[in-house]
Amino acid sequence: MSTEWKTFRAELPEDVRARLDTKRQERRLGKALAEVRKAMNATQQDVAAGAAMKQNTVSKIERSDDVLISSIVRYMHSIGGGVELVLKTPDGKARRVDFDPDIYVKQIL
Repeated sequence: MSTEWKTFRAELPEDVRARLDTKRQERRLGKALAEVRKAMNATQQDVAAGAAMKQNTVSKIERSDDVLISSIVRYMHSIGGGVELVLKTPDGKARRVDFDPDIYVKQIL
């Protein structure tokens, strides 16, 4: 953290700092990806090689909470995993989208 952010943050009311901290922990998609990678005994370099990314890109993804779906798919496929997304409508309906490359090939053909 830069000195400016530390100073600004220190001046915020305690309840605002607490909400920021909670939100930061809850929205950490990158943190979840890193936990999965570690559970698979893979390094950032392993992911980078399998996903055709640089290691520093993998690091940025793991520190982020706003990641492109295509990057998540490449990341997960590089460690042998997969991705599915659930689209939920206000009326309670849901549609599952599977990002398995084999399924995409079958759908296209």
